[in-house]
Amino acid sequence: MASETALLALAESIADGRAIDWDAVESQASAEDRGVLRQLRVVAGLAELHRSLPAGEPAATPREPRRDAMGSPAIGNWGPLALRELLGRGTFGDVYRAWDPELERDVALKLLRTEDSDADSLTSRITAEGRLLARLRHPNVVTVYGVAKHDGRVGLWMELLEGDTLEEQLRTRGPLGAKEAAIVGVELCRALAAVHGGGLVHRDVKAQNVMREHGGRIVLMDLGTGQESERPASAGAGDLAGTPLYLAPEILRGGPASARTDLYSLGVLLYRLVTKSFPIRATRMDELIARHAEGKAVAVRDARPDLPPAFVRVIDRATSPDPERRYASAGALEGDLARALDDAAKAEREPVAARPSGQPRRFTTSRGVLALAALAIVVTLALTLWPSAPWRRTPPALPAHPIVAVLPFENLSHDANQDYFALGLTDEVIATLARLDGLNVIAATSVMRFRDSRASVSEIARALNADALVEGSVIIDASDPARKRVRVNARLIHAGTGGSIWSDSFEDTLMDLLPLQSRIAKAVATGVNPRLNPQQERAFAPDGRSEPALQEAAIDLYLRGRQHWNTRSNEGLRLSVRYFNEAIEREKNYARAYAGLADAYALLGIYGFAAPSDTYEPATAAATRALELDPSLAEAHASLALIRMQRLEWMAAEASFKRALELNPSYASAHHWYAAFLSRRGDLKGALAEIDRAVTLDPLSKSVLAERGTLLLFARRPDDAIAVVDRVLRDNPDFARAHSLIADAYLQKREYDRAIAEVTQAAALGDRSLELRAHTGFIYAAAGRRNDAQRIAEELIAQAQRKADRAAGGVAVVYAGLGDKNRAFEWLARAWDVRDPWLAYLQFDPRWDVLRSDPRFQTLLAKVNASR
Repeated sequence: MASETALLALAESIADGRAIDWDAVESQASAEDRGVLRQLRVVAGLAELHRSLPAGEPAATPREPRRDAMGSPAIGNWGPLALRELLGRGTFGDVYRAWDPELERDVALKLLRTEDSDADSLTSRITAEGRLLARLRHPNVVTVYGVAKHDGRVGLWMELLEGDTLEEQLRTRGPLGAKEAAIVGVELCRALAAVHGGGLVHRDVKAQNVMREHGGRIVLMDLGTGQESERPASAGAGDLAGTPLYLAPEILRGGPASARTDLYSLGVLLYRLVTKSFPIRATRMDELIARHAEGKAVAVRDARPDLPPAFVRVIDRATSPDPERRYASAGALEGDLARALDDAAKAEREPVAARPSGQPRRFTTSRGVLALAALAIVVTLALTLWPSAPWRRTPPALPAHPIVAVLPFENLSHDANQDYFALGLTDEVIATLARLDGLNVIAATSVMRFRDSRASVSEIARALNADALVEGSVIIDASDPARKRVRVNARLIHAGTGGSIWSDSFEDTLMDLLPLQSRIAKAVATGVNPRLNPQQERAFAPDGRSEPALQEAAIDLYLRGRQHWNTRSNEGLRLSVRYFNEAIEREKNYARAYAGLADAYALLGIYGFAAPSDTYEPATAAATRALELDPSLAEAHASLALIRMQRLEWMAAEASFKRALELNPSYASAHHWYAAFLSRRGDLKGALAEIDRAVTLDPLSKSVLAERGTLLLFARRPDDAIAVVDRVLRDNPDFARAHSLIADAYLQKREYDRAIAEVTQAAALGDRSLELRAHTGFIYAAAGRRNDAQRIAEELIAQAQRKADRAAGGVAVVYAGLGDKNRAFEWLARAWDVRDPWLAYLQFDPRWDVLRSDPRFQTLLAKVNASR
């Protein structure tokens, strides 16, 4: 069976539709021939399908889907998805527009047929690979939402795209210039880097599988042919999933797919973009293999003499028949393409026609040759796993004041030491965007939850209640240590549809980060609102608003400090003080580190983890120093406002809060603390409006949600408070303050045993604050455990005699709970003498309700409200 005559006879039988005993044929075939026979059986099935269609009916009827012999479902349902429209049909699968009720959007659904004897193994493989694909998130790779099997069909569903394939653009526009082709190649290198980094090989890189969206984004599609890069190939089976003219020669010889074979296909794609042809030209599979073996490639220099030398060298190396001489990684190919762009910009001119020397020879028209020619055409179609179709959808407009979330930028530098930079850039872009009035930017505390997350774009958008998401990646080129370069790829995604609104790439040196982050932020803002007003334009001017050329270590220490500060725990706050101080030691003029230090000291005093007399002075000094370095730093103004509020300096505090919000309307902590300020000043309605704004901007922040629970308790809405704080505890079961708030809610509901259980849990979680002890004493008193309450009051009196801050107010709280008004007012007077922070809660705190009718309480409240 090894003879060419036998293969030719077999091809003629397929063409004629004669029955073939495949088992008998395979039993006489060599191991090498069995790989060819497997492909011929596919072709035989295709031929049978084609003969089953009525005369004149096209093989693909995208507007009139029907159930055919291969089991393609009529328009209806596939699992949870509602099939809306058949977009394209291929040999092994179909593509539908479908409605996903969970994502609430149209998606592209690719259904694979698995009726053969290998259905179970193929289903398992595609399912496993689909899960890997769903984890890939990159601006230049189509987003896969999921994979499943229903009704005997394995399917992957993914984003719908608006645009044209590169093959379509070649047909309508002709060959590209070197510069444009190189730009496309750079984007595809980034896409393949993400695919390979995810442990996959694409295997079908070609012009039909690359979409250029109308906004300009280049998207690599048809990942359904991908396979895990570490899976060993079956002996002699080969790997013929890709279109043959794009396949590396080792694939055609039966070798396994790899990153280098994908890069070979990319080289062929670049060749085709500038010549509208292929380096190896053939019309039959045997001819293609022979031409590869004979080295009869048409050099790109011969096909297009006007191309810049650097660009030619890239294609020559990428399409080398020797895998070892090709690029080892997509990053290496991208680097050479980027360098070739300079040459291309200088040399680009109108394309010239390729010379005809490499055109395929003509053949005689014997019956056997016609059969093989037809067979080659069908094989070419059969080897394309998924049909490529332009899925055209335009994302709807965003709201007038959209909520935008900047997701953590991914570090693709293959160097974990650069993670700090990706996170720092994310933080800076958020800070820059947040300065825009009319744009709601989700705080870093919430978006950082999705660092290294496997959640889909739609899931993240739902969790953050965002209208649009920004995602991107960072690559740092350290080949020149003295002048490291950074490249950022970013895109703006419509949360409702998953479609891309805008995408771009940015490049600069590490010494020029301020202009880089400002350009990124401005591009995002323009994508949301193309007509920025002059005031918004000024928000992107980097002059004096932050610290240039910061040491990498200082940025890392600052970010670590913020991470610990967000825990709001005693240990976390103290660790944040250490990290902020270390950042300042590295960079004496690091304004944001000083603001962080002020926040950390302030919360240590506010939460009762340290004496306010020991924390407010260093907090004030740090905030003041931050403002000396950067007067426009909203974080520092908010820090100073918080400290002034705790000192009952109402007018100064309000001025600082308003300045902070003027500078940064999206600064969630400023809205959070301003809400607390308004409640203490008697404006509970305004406080609830401010805290709702903070929740919008930082929806997953436990401290913001806890403050909302506090305000609901002030409004005597315990059930609503429990609902909010339960949400906090679902994600943060060890958050002691949340248990204390739940206890307060049960106290209002007179469920004293449950209240006692919650404060006990808070103490078990490490809350040793005087505030919690006083609260526990109040609950004991309300529950009738007067001896236990009295014991706590005596503990706090001993603390007060040692001049412990917050102790005097705590004693007053316990005596209020015991109903001993005289002793409560005695200790409130002492609290006033030391300006105890407890006094800030007099206006609405239910624990003072028993005293409100007493004239002494109104006198004290007037004194507190009249304070500076």
